[in-house]
Amino acid sequence: EEIVVTARRRAEWLQAVPISVSAFSDANLKTLQADDISGIQYSVPNLYLDRGDASNAVIFLRGIGQNDSLAFVESGVAVYVDDVFISRTQAAFLDLFDVERLEVLRGPQGTLYGRNSPGGAIKFISKAPPETFEAGFEAGGGRFDFVTLKGSIGGPLVDGLLRGKVALAAINHGGFSRNSFLGGRDGDTESLAWRAGLAYTPASALTLTLTADGKIDRPDTSRSPVRVTDVLFFENPFTDPFTPTVLGPNADNFVVETNANGLSDLTSYGFTLKADWRISDRWGLESISSYRKMDFDLVLDTDGAPVPLIDVVLFQDQWQFSQEMRASYDSEGGFTFIGGVYYFHDSDLTLAGFDAHSGAIFGFPLVFFGAPGAQLADTDQDTDSIAVFGHATIDLTAALNLELGLRYTYDRKSSRRRFENFFDPDLRVTQNFPPFLAGVGIPGVSLAGKEDWDALTPRIAVSYQASADAMLYASVSRGFKSGGFDGRANSAFGFQPFSPEKVWAFEGGAKTSWLGNRLTANLAYFYNRYRDLQVTSFGRDPATGFFLSLFTNAAAARIQGVELELAARPTEPLTLAATAGFMDAQYKDFDILVNGVVTDVSDRRLVNTPKWNASVSASYEVPLAASLNGVLHVDGAYRSRVANELTDSPLLAQDDYVILNAFVALKTEDARWEVRAGGRNLTGREIRVQGFNLSEFPGVQTSFFGARRSWDVRLFFRY
Repeated sequence: EEIVVTARRRAEWLQAVPISVSAFSDANLKTLQADDISGIQYSVPNLYLDRGDASNAVIFLRGIGQNDSLAFVESGVAVYVDDVFISRTQAAFLDLFDVERLEVLRGPQGTLYGRNSPGGAIKFISKAPPETFEAGFEAGGGRFDFVTLKGSIGGPLVDGLLRGKVALAAINHGGFSRNSFLGGRDGDTESLAWRAGLAYTPASALTLTLTADGKIDRPDTSRSPVRVTDVLFFENPFTDPFTPTVLGPNADNFVVETNANGLSDLTSYGFTLKADWRISDRWGLESISSYRKMDFDLVLDTDGAPVPLIDVVLFQDQWQFSQEMRASYDSEGGFTFIGGVYYFHDSDLTLAGFDAHSGAIFGFPLVFFGAPGAQLADTDQDTDSIAVFGHATIDLTAALNLELGLRYTYDRKSSRRRFENFFDPDLRVTQNFPPFLAGVGIPGVSLAGKEDWDALTPRIAVSYQASADAMLYASVSRGFKSGGFDGRANSAFGFQPFSPEKVWAFEGGAKTSWLGNRLTANLAYFYNRYRDLQVTSFGRDPATGFFLSLFTNAAAARIQGVELELAARPTEPLTLAATAGFMDAQYKDFDILVNGVVTDVSDRRLVNTPKWNASVSASYEVPLAASLNGVLHVDGAYRSRVANELTDSPLLAQDDYVILNAFVALKTEDARWEVRAGGRNLTGREIRVQGFNLSEFPGVQTSFFGARRSWDVRLFFRY
């Protein structure tokens, strides 16, 4: 099968593109049993992708990404839906339905994809409104009260002039964990996503496409972490301030014991108008206008204890607008060009409450000014970005091609943070203690800042078609991610702007086909030099003894690695695939605060960067009866040890593991009907996907775990 991608903003055969790209069709995603974007993570070399503590997409490509979910932090891997950049990581955790293709572009994409892509980009391309009537549905149920319903319908509304489509996807499950303190499941899902589109063709050379999409997720509970260390607290700080209670680590990684998990609501939607005008056989113009909106509310118990040591409440209101204009030229004789301008605006208002109870932590409430207690803060940030770019390919000879690209980006950010501290919430307790100070506000500080940055991000690549079945390439490119202001800062010093993240990336590779395209083998080597990596760390303020969160720049990092992708069809019934990745990823010249002491963590591995990762898959389809086929599919993956947070605590790291998925199916010969029974994580591995090292304050380490062993049965129909 010849896979067509649009990695360079035009349709090309995957094997002819001098970029490391993994592409998945709707059928591929269905084979991977992928209901959301995390379903592809083991099938792309050197990709780490899972759901974070705040329902955010935690995406790392070739060692670059972002764990933090707050609005002032931007991901190092850009997510695009129909060529529109999604600026918030919560909205970027995509449900996979109505998919034409999903592309993963590894390495900096700073020329054609300018916004925040030093690690790479993920492109979601939805299905266009069809020219003939089409419909389909999917229904299924399984373990953990899992239920899914998906449906789509589309076709011509006015022959030759107007086409339309509508698609819906509902996914519910009861959560993989149980809360032994509050009762019930923990981290459930109740989501409804939709997408609609209209395509208007007033002339053969002009198409206007309007798409709208949205998602509502209203679970009963947010996700809670488990304790992996002891936690000490005082149950009765007023009547018995000298007798602490000590709780050990949770005995079961899927039985949490937290006091607050009642809110994790997401509403997001967007509209995109795309105009595509083919002026002539050689010239084209394209305009993409988009508006998107997201509201996200969360209660997060970070300490994993049944008492309120550190609880966070978050209300986020965000919207974005973007406009891109592109012109393209194809000489049909060895020269192509794409150039354009891009404007982006993002506005975010975050209201956050932070609650730390000193009575429970220290055994007595601290009532003096600046003591640990509650804090309410609102932080608003506006981002404006303007870019101009150009990208050309030139055939120097029939076999040798030169690629030149350059983008200039100008970013401006303004941020304001206002907060008020309150005396310790424990003073509200009436255990014979005068509550006259309970909840009294301590005047806070209003912080404001404005900064701008600009960058030139070039790309130069050379490719050589050694034969009809082999292409060699080498490239050098630069990536850039904007700086910003620390949205957790409580002082003018902490509110100083952090620097942009920058990378020079070098890559060489080969894309080959064998045995009449029955086997493809792609190999790539990359070497990346990063400056000012943006990272988050937690600790204790040496001046106040209170909890401290720092968002700062690591001085430098060096990442190099190798990637291999194989796909084979040795016989008609059998399809095989395999991937392998290796990464050597280390910080350079980087100090952090550990136990109040500045500590050099140079040469430590980067977060979410396993040294080794690999995957294999096999699908076998054979006729069983007249017009009825049987399918057996198995896929597995290996991942070596992963550090889940900056200090690389052994208690929070995930050791190496193997995961196995499989399904059996019956389908009609025309693939119109299919019934399937499948399972994921059949090895039953308990996989840590994120961790908080809060050992300095309030004295505990906690972990979040990924999906457990699950099974389901599904029915598919398409027309």
